[in-house]
Amino acid sequence: MSYSISFPGDSAPALPSIGLTVPDDWSPLAVTGAVLAAGKKVEQGEFRPNVVVAISRFAQGYSLQTAIDAVIGRVESIEGVQELGRDAHEVVGREGFRIEFSYPDARVGTLMQAVRIAVVENGPVADLVQVTATTSGRQATEFWDEIRAIQDSAVTTS
Repeated sequence: MSYSISFPGDSAPALPSIGLTVPDDWSPLAVTGAVLAAGKKVEQGEFRPNVVVAISRFAQGYSLQTAIDAVIGRVESIEGVQELGRDAHEVVGREGFRIEFSYPDARVGTLMQAVRIAVVENGPVADLVQVTATTSGRQATEFWDEIRAIQDSAVTTS
């Protein structure tokens, strides 16, 4: 005997809907592995500051602490990384975590990233929402507050 399963369905619910509020000089981007992304309009040849939202599915019971440990491990493994700060931080209206860091990049000199994560319980699964912002080190002094505001705007829309 056989049966059908589908996505979305009872055992595989739809992913959370996510919304961002971006300034007028930002536009949507198509980014592999992302459910939502936006980038700032910049001069040709300049690094494009961006905010990318990815969702990863895990088994029910996946904890925020497990996600935090994984993110910290990935950040600490980056050659030349300099951590700028980390703390508990609300993300998409839920308990979450934030870490900010910089690291050398052969193409742009220094990249700065801010990663925010939260776990959304979704019926029989847990969805890890990750909102990652990236800018060059040179651009960070000008755009970091703007990037943080975009990250703060992230909400689940359903």
